[in-house]
Amino acid sequence: MLQYAAPLPYTGRYYPYGFPVEIAADSRAVLDAANQCWGFYKQRFAGPLIRVHVLTSEGDGVLPPEPAFRAQRNLLTIISDQHNFAVLDRLQAFGCCWVTRATLADPVFFRWHFLDATVYILLEQTCCTGVHAACVALEGRGVLLCGPSGMGKSTLSYACARRGWTFITDDGSTLLWDRGGRAVSGEPHRFRFREEAAEVFPELQGLTVGHSLGHKPTIEVPTAGLPIQTAPECRVDKIVFLNRRPGRHARMEPLRKEEAKERLLAETTLWEPEVEARRMGVIESLLEAPAFELHYGNYEDAVGLLERLVLEGSAK
Repeated sequence: MLQYAAPLPYTGRYYPYGFPVEIAADSRAVLDAANQCWGFYKQRFAGPLIRVHVLTSEGDGVLPPEPAFRAQRNLLTIISDQHNFAVLDRLQAFGCCWVTRATLADPVFFRWHFLDATVYILLEQTCCTGVHAACVALEGRGVLLCGPSGMGKSTLSYACARRGWTFITDDGSTLLWDRGGRAVSGEPHRFRFREEAAEVFPELQGLTVGHSLGHKPTIEVPTAGLPIQTAPECRVDKIVFLNRRPGRHARMEPLRKEEAKERLLAETTLWEPEVEARRMGVIESLLEAPAFELHYGNYEDAVGLLERLVLEGSAK
């Protein structure tokens, strides 16, 4: 059956990054997951309105594999298996997900691979550009912390926040198309950590662990319960690429703009020409900020160097 006219009695309006998103589903659990993602956000921008439908089925009771992403022109698919998949249409600002109850019963997996992915991909194709980076600010000066998974973006941004920095986001920074490439909107209401972060920060021990990143255990912590400052947006003053190795002495080196651009683009997705033009425009604007590479092994030493970079303008 096509399920074209399937009833979707549960609806809600949410504001990830401050943009309006309307969710309609056949299960209340979908809205519970959406509330966990974006329940704290308030509207900050007028639109465009993103619409997402989510339908559920019984399935085989087993959590599916992580999905594959494929795109052509204005269409993109997210596919785990024949019962767990999504289709997105940029021109309609619309996405539809079909998932099993087993997928929905693992809220971290469902949110990360389907609900979050659908909404953020549609936002990236209509009003903003995401970069794989954390963002923190000190005395109003924003620092983008870039790097692939495992470089310590979440843990270092939390270490900064514990030292009095303002936390903007720990993994996904969004460059706003209509605000210039140095305006970054984030997700200040939560942290996601690898399980080993509890060894560095004892206050994280015993908190909820899910399986969202390559089925590796992930701690998710709402910032409302942490003694830190947060903000939904900041202007980027410095770009720092992380290079973490255990036991390494902390040092900072300037990066050429061309090298910084190559690294940023390696962590972003290629879209169709119209979207790609907007993406390149905001990235070029972002790269007006000076870029550096931070080599480190110890988080306290790394925070000290970042503070010196921001307050004294020194990369030594």
